Amino acid sequence: MAASWNHLKETAVRPRPTRRRWVFTALSMLALSSPVEVQAQSSSICAPSGYYLAFFNGVFNTLGEASEGYERLHLLVGDSLRGEPISGSVLYNSSGKVRPGVTRLEDLAEVFIQRSAELDGVLSNRWEYLWELLGSEQTPLWDRLVRAVPAAAAVKAALVTEISAKSVAALAALVSNPPTASDYAKHDTRIQGLVTEGQKLLLVAHSQGNLFANNAYSTAIRAARSSASVGVVHIAPASVRLNGAYTLADIDRIVSGLLGLAPGGASAPNISLSQSLLDPLGHSLIGTYLDPTRAARAQIQVQMQSALAALATPRTTAAFGFFTVTLSWDGPGDVDLHSYQPDGQHVYYNARTGTAGFLDTDNTIGLGPEHFYATCDVTRLQAGTYRFGINNYRGATGRTATLQVAAARRGEIATRSLGVGGERGALGDGSPIPVVSVSVIRSPAGVYSVGVQ
Repeated sequence: MAASWNHLKETAVRPRPTRRRWVFTALSMLALSSPVEVQAQSSSICAPSGYYLAFFNGVFNTLGEASEGYERLHLLVGDSLRGEPISGSVLYNSSGKVRPGVTRLEDLAEVFIQRSAELDGVLSNRWEYLWELLGSEQTPLWDRLVRAVPAAAAVKAALVTEISAKSVAALAALVSNPPTASDYAKHDTRIQGLVTEGQKLLLVAHSQGNLFANNAYSTAIRAARSSASVGVVHIAPASVRLNGAYTLADIDRIVSGLLGLAPGGASAPNISLSQSLLDPLGHSLIGTYLDPTRAARAQIQVQMQSALAALATPRTTAAFGFFTVTLSWDGPGDVDLHSYQPDGQHVYYNARTGTAGFLDTDNTIGLGPEHFYATCDVTRLQAGTYRFGINNYRGATGRTATLQVAAARRGEIATRSLGVGGERGALGDGSPIPVVSVSVIRSPAGVYSVGVQ
């Protein structure tokens, strides 16, 4: 997105979400798709450190919807500030499970199916009407349906009530039983890597995403050893804990329902908005909070711009590479990151400089991060397979490690979590536990791409 990154091309670009498709196509997006490849042609294929906008999505969002929300937020702050690029990505979270094998979005689909039966099949497979009620459509489909089938008005009212109740229940469950350490691990590792690379972080969250953003904020402060390089903007926060400015509309039925269910469990509204047929619940990010015809969007823009302007560069020394690998683990102990480059060179704590890749952060205390980066110089970058593994050097038995691969532009492309195994000391240096392989490919035209095998 940033102008300074025009030399980068993507072989796969996330499409805008299409609403008029069968709902389970959208449900399949709840799992992260195949890694996005990044290509580059210039002699230096990495952007400098700058500002990073991390967006934490809200309840019932597919990955496509979360990505669209991120794009709308990025437009509010532009591509650069003070001569430094503003990059970023979605730090995605699914809406969780309501029972084994069933997500909350599937739960809403079941409600839609049940209510559809009341109209003798008129709504059968017309999932665009459900998307509209979730704040995703831009035209009042229900109004047209009601004109043709008056009974649809009662079905719409019942669906709005049930969706509201289920949304409130989902948020209440998360507030009272926050996500587990495994839910946080992917975000924590990404945040640690970004701070280590010297990025100034703005965390923006909507709805339940605020719970994840609050955890990420604590992680960033610990990694940077300061709060000066990280800011937070909360949108429709579902938690009383705030780490920055927030916007909550008085028409937000979801958060107000949560407040009524558990007084003191959410922040008080701080902006008054008119109702809109585009979002009956008054809760969606795009349909309500980023609606250009109402005041919340301008308020959020000012909050984001102010938070960015206040950020200072963290005092860290790691580099931003063509691709990076960050290792973290969930407690004390010394877990080592090992890499074997395409030419067979072994890069690890005792040989941290390779021909094409470097271990520039070695953590021997606990939690991580350990950080590897591949060179941004195409005259040194090696095509081929980079293999990564871990070794429990000392004191980490029983810990879970998270290893994350990120590409130069699009951020995280793969995350793996696994047990670190028993303590092996230096004896394990020659046979680390294999975790992931990263492929760097050079085309006949000299274009480089990166992906995960």
